[in-house]
Amino acid sequence: MKQFFALYVKELKANKAIFLFLIILIAGSSAYVHLGPGGDNPEGMIKFAFLHNLRQAMVGILLPAFTLILCLPFLLAHAFNAEWKGETHYQMFALPVSQYRVILAKIAAVASLGLVSGGIATVNVYFWVVKTLDSQHIAVFRIDDTKISSLFDVALIIGLSFVTYMVFIFGLVTAIEGVKYAVKRYRGLTAVVCFLVSMYLYIRVADFGKMVFEFSEHLPLPHLVDTIIDEPTLVYTTLAGIIFLIIGLVAYEKRAEI
Repeated sequence: MKQFFALYVKELKANKAIFLFLIILIAGSSAYVHLGPGGDNPEGMIKFAFLHNLRQAMVGILLPAFTLILCLPFLLAHAFNAEWKGETHYQMFALPVSQYRVILAKIAAVASLGLVSGGIATVNVYFWVVKTLDSQHIAVFRIDDTKISSLFDVALIIGLSFVTYMVFIFGLVTAIEGVKYAVKRYRGLTAVVCFLVSMYLYIRVADFGKMVFEFSEHLPLPHLVDTIIDEPTLVYTTLAGIIFLIIGLVAYEKRAEI
C-alpha cells in the first residue's frame, strides 16, 4: 500500500499543472452561472439565461460536463505517453514493483481529478437547476410527478452515471495503451484499431449483456434513481470497463516493449 501511495502521489505531482488548470476551469465556469449578470438575483438570472442569452447557462452547466467527459481519457493516455516522451519509462520498468501498480496509480490520480471536478459540477447543477428554477416555480427534474429536490438524489444519479463512465473509459484507455506498447511498430495505427475493435465488441454484445444483467433492475435503489437509470446498462458497461482494464494490465505487464 505504501508503494502504491507513493506512485499515486508521484503521478499527482507530475500532472499537477494540468489537474489544477482543469479544476480551475470547471470551478470557474460553474461559478460564472452564479456570479455572471443576474447571478445575484435568481429572477434576473432566469431572465438573463433564458430570455436574453443562453450562453451563461451553457457555460455554467454544459462546459464542466463536456470538459470532464472529453478530457479524462486523454489525460490518462497522456500519463502513459509522457513516460515515453520524457524517456522515463526505463526507470518505470526498473522499479521494484509490478507494472500493474504503476498503471493503477495513474488511473487513481486521474480518477481523483474526475471525482473532485465531478463533485464541483454536480453541486453546481443542483444549486442552479434545482434551487434556482424551483424558486421560480419552474418544473425541473420531475419524474412520475415526483420532483427531485434533494442534493443526495442529484448526486446519486449523476454520480452513478459518471463513475460508470470512468470505469469504462479508463478500462478502454488502459487496454488501448497496453496493446499499443505491446508492439514495436505502428503504435498509432494499433491504438486506432484497438479502439475500433473494442467499441465494436462493446456495442455488438450490448443487447446480450443487458439481457444477462436484467436482474439488476431489482436492486434496492431509490425510486427516482431507479426510474432514470437503466441498471442493466450500467452493470454491463462497468463489467466491460473492468474486462478492458484487465486486458490492458496483462498486456502492459507481460508484453510492453521498452
